[in-house]
Amino acid sequence: MIGVHIGGSLEQPVARFGNDVAKPEKACVNGFSVQEVSHPRMAPVWSVQAEGSRCRRLELVIYGQAPKGFETAIPASPLRAGVRYYVRASGQTGGPLTRVPWMGGGDYIFEDGAWRPVDPRQLQP
Repeated sequence: MIGVHIGGSLEQPVARFGNDVAKPEKACVNGFSVQEVSHPRMAPVWSVQAEGSRCRRLELVIYGQAPKGFETAIPASPLRAGVRYYVRASGQTGGPLTRVPWMGGGDYIFEDGAWRPVDPRQLQP
């Protein structure tokens, strides 16, 4: 697991990687998506994939902007305050001979002017 932390504005949240929010790090990412939790099928609201499914080292991902070497699978929809979103990233860790898949993410909601993590065991407000 590699931590995925969300910050920034409602219109343009920023995802940073690492297990310490105060010390972001680069992660080898091959997929990144945001889904609306309250939608009956957890509808994706934005998704990008690495071109050729080869992971790319990233420090951050800005919502709605496909990083260099990525293609947009699902165009970004406007996000709404008070709505719970599930953020998911995946990629690989290790060296060229010992690649191990990783996945990270979690539930977030924009309240009182900031993105906040939500315990997934909580019911949707």
